[in-house]
Amino acid sequence: MSHPQTPSRPSGQRNSGARANSSARLLTTFSTRVLAALLLLGVAISLPVSADEPLATADTNWDDVTLDLMTVERKGNVLTVKWTLTNEGDARADIRFALKGAALTYVVDEERGTKFFVLTDEEGACLASQSTYLSSNQAGIADRLEAGETKRYWMKLPAPAPEVKAITVFFDGTEPLEDIAITDR
Repeated sequence: MSHPQTPSRPSGQRNSGARANSSARLLTTFSTRVLAALLLLGVAISLPVSADEPLATADTNWDDVTLDLMTVERKGNVLTVKWTLTNEGDARADIRFALKGAALTYVVDEERGTKFFVLTDEEGACLASQSTYLSSNQAGIADRLEAGETKRYWMKLPAPAPEVKAITVFFDGTEPLEDIAITDR
């Protein structure tokens, strides 16, 4: 039985195809490991700031309505606070957050004892998901939450000094949400 013969190379010539394949495999293995390490690092860094997990949850004075504080982010001189309300009951809930005037929704830097109220535009409207007249001395958010419904809200406030890393958030109808970490963007 005869076996096919491999063509012989003249002495001094190397198999450049095999060397190229070996280099390509090494590069692919190295690249895969670097990519995997970067992905693991990215996942580890992003876990604490997941957009789906609330920073804090509180019961409210509205029957069967729960508040989830989603984010508190500082960008330059502005602090943005985002939250959701969920009506877990069987009846509609009328909710309101007084942001301006006799405001009951604000943040506090407890180390310095400073309150921060919602920012307003040139016409005096609240920089928030809504700016509605609530009473003779209040403006803010007024909404209806149907049974089983969840809605998102936001407000913008002056940011505390950069060295302030946590605040307390006060919302109408809930107890204070304390030691909430500020995310800097």
